[in-house]
Amino acid sequence: MGHRHPLQQDRLGRRACLGVLLLVGGLVACTDPRAESVVGLGVNLAGAEFGMEAPGYSNLHPGEHGQAYLFPSGDTMRWYTQQGLRILRLPLSWERLQPQPGGPLEPAYSERVMEQLDLAQVQGARLVLDLHAYGRYRLEAQGGVHELIVGAAMDAERGLQDEHLADLWLRLARRVHDHPALLAYGLMNEPHDMGDADWHRTSAEVVRALREAGDRNWIWVAGDGWSKAGEWTRHNPPRPWVDDPLDRTAYEAHLYFDADASGRYAVSFAEELAADPSAGARGRARLTPFLEWCEAGGVRGVIGEFGVPWYDAGWLPVLEEFLDEVRAARVTAVAWAGGDWWGDYALSLQPRGGEPVAPLQRMLQRDERPTP
Repeated sequence: MGHRHPLQQDRLGRRACLGVLLLVGGLVACTDPRAESVVGLGVNLAGAEFGMEAPGYSNLHPGEHGQAYLFPSGDTMRWYTQQGLRILRLPLSWERLQPQPGGPLEPAYSERVMEQLDLAQVQGARLVLDLHAYGRYRLEAQGGVHELIVGAAMDAERGLQDEHLADLWLRLARRVHDHPALLAYGLMNEPHDMGDADWHRTSAEVVRALREAGDRNWIWVAGDGWSKAGEWTRHNPPRPWVDDPLDRTAYEAHLYFDADASGRYAVSFAEELAADPSAGARGRARLTPFLEWCEAGGVRGVIGEFGVPWYDAGWLPVLEEFLDEVRAARVTAVAWAGGDWWGDYALSLQPRGGEPVAPLQRMLQRDERPTP
C-alpha cells in the first residue's frame, strides 16, 4: 500500500497538449487538449518517500538523501521504460518538499523532482507526482512531533487546513506545470482515518484552487479509506465530489488481493485460498465497485497501486484476471513498486538476475496484446 519501508499566485501557462494515449511500444502525442489522459500499465518508482516511518521523522528532521531516502536512479527508470512501462508514479514526502506548511519549497528536494521529470522526458515517459502523505504532515514544534491531519484545523490559526495543501500544490505546479514529462498531480496518497476532517471537501478545494490559478493539467484524486477499490462506496460519496470545469480529474483507487487488502500479504496464497475459496476472484470482485462508481458518475478512474508477491506464483492468476479487467475497461493501472532500495520486499518489481520478476512478466505480456 505504499508504506512498507524500514494560494493562488501567478496564472499558470496552458499546456499545448495534455493528453496522451499509451499504445504498444510508446507514447503518441495528442492534438486535442481534452483527450484522454493515459491508458496503459505503469510502475511506481519508490524511494523519495522512504524513511517517513522512522522514529523522530518530521519536517525538521526529514533525513538525508542517500541515507534515509533515495530518489530513483536513472538506471532504474531506464530499465522500466525499456521494458515498455512509460507511465511512472513518483511518491514524494510533503515534509521534505515543503519544510513548513505554507512556506517555500525546499530547494534541493524540489530540484530533484525536476531532475526526475527531465529523466522521464529523455526516456519518453510520463510522471505522476504523488504526494505520499496519507492526509498527514509531521510537524515538529514545542519540543515534540505532532501528526497533523489535513483539514482538521484546531482553530483558525493552528492546525493543517485545506489551504495548506492547496498552497503546496500551487507552489509545486508553478515549477512543473509545463514540463513535457508531467502526466498528473497525485494530490494525496491513501488518505485514511481522517477524524473530523473531510477529505472530499479538502480535495475539491485543492482542485478548485489549481483551476482558478489557470492550471490545466490532469489531477488524480484519491479516495478516502486507504483508497481501497473494493471498499470505495463505503468511504466515499455516492457521486463524484470534485467540480472540475476542465473535466481533467481522475479518481484514484488502490487494489491489493490479500485478505485485508493492505498489500502486506502476511500469508501465502494457498493459505488465503484455504480460508476463503473465493480468494482467486478478488481481482474482479474488488475492482468492480470502483469501476461501476466511475461509470455511474461519468468520470475516469485510475488504479494508482496494485501488486502481488514476486515469490508466490499462486497469486499470478489473480493478477492476470485483474490485468484483463483493467485492460478491457481501458483503465490506467500503476504497479507497486520499483525502486533501488527494496531488497527482498515482497512487492518489489526490481529485476532479479537481470530479468523481470514473474508479476512484471505477466504485466508486460498483457500490455503487448492488442487493445480489445
